[in-house]
Amino acid sequence: MTEQEKYLRDRLTALNTKAYYLLVALSFLYYRQGQNAARSSKAALILTAFVAAAPVQDYVKNLSKLEWIRRLKVVCLWLAFISTVVWVVRAS
Repeated sequence: MTEQEKYLRDRLTALNTKAYYLLVALSFLYYRQGQNAARSSKAALILTAFVAAAPVQDYVKNLSKLEWIRRLKVVCLWLAFISTVVWVVRAS
């Protein structure tokens, strides 16, 4: 395994961990809101679940594909973060 591949795999693992913790927190918020949950809450949950649960780095061996997956996960986490902020602002 090259140094770059090790770096990418470590970053993907870190992103998955962050997404998992965010997903747990969002799940509690979503549960508390029940039927009144906004569309932004669903977007935040779906994006975060995708990042946390998609184990694509276990199956991809190509470095350029791993980099593309890392970038996709970063974008999804940012969109989830923005959706979460919108959700919290609207709820308060």
